[in-house]
Amino acid sequence: MNIMLILGLIISFGGIIGGYILEEGVLWNLVKQPSPFMIVFMGTIGIALIAFPFRNIKRIPSALKLILLPKKHDYAGVVDMLCDIANKARKDGLLSLEAEADKMSDHFIKKGLGYIADGVDPEFLKKVLYNEIESEYKKHEDASKVFESMGGTAPTMGVLGTVMAMVTTLGKGTSDTDALVVSISTAFLATLFGIGSANLLWLPIGTQIKVVAEQESDYREVIVEGLMAIQAGEPSSRLKDRLYAKIGDIKNGKSSSKSKSNEEE
Repeated sequence: MNIMLILGLIISFGGIIGGYILEEGVLWNLVKQPSPFMIVFMGTIGIALIAFPFRNIKRIPSALKLILLPKKHDYAGVVDMLCDIANKARKDGLLSLEAEADKMSDHFIKKGLGYIADGVDPEFLKKVLYNEIESEYKKHEDASKVFESMGGTAPTMGVLGTVMAMVTTLGKGTSDTDALVVSISTAFLATLFGIGSANLLWLPIGTQIKVVAEQESDYREVIVEGLMAIQAGEPSSRLKDRLYAKIGDIKNGKSSSKSKSNEEE
């Protein structure tokens, strides 16, 4: 479970609701009228369905799963494993890696080892693996674009809902000042929902998807670096130094899926 994501939601919503209560606001007033909620949320979702093809929409569940249940990346463990494989390859030959591939639960490493055992060209191996990295990143990026678009649409839907409510309220021509004030305050709920949902949900979720997808790409790039070195017959001691240098670059922000994909192009 992504604790930081859950903690962030709790703090942000808790701070806003808590501040509203401290200002003597009544929570029931925020939810007693369903119309602002319907205008903002259904309008935002509907426009997203219009704006994006089904390809983007169907990738949302896997993207949400990615950020809610992110994979734990054991860099030290994968380095040790690749070094062990490098020792075996130097001792028994690259063909022996076919048996090692069968033992792997990670399909990405399994695919790479299978290609090495088949004796493919190094450039072909590099291209195939980086293409898969870019493909996976693109899938999650497609989902993040939907949320970012919803973040831009929601405030507009909020203003639209407020204007609609104001037109309805003022069009009644009531002389009851108290009732008029209540109607106007209710009208602004749509703006509240629009701005709130954009900045508390849609935009942060879109950003989080990209961040976690980049972390996944960085982890796989370390694996590619190791597999390429194994194919080249590099000793495990040198391989370990190479991989930890790569990990250091990633942690220092010097490596990203975007820059790597550009290099491949």
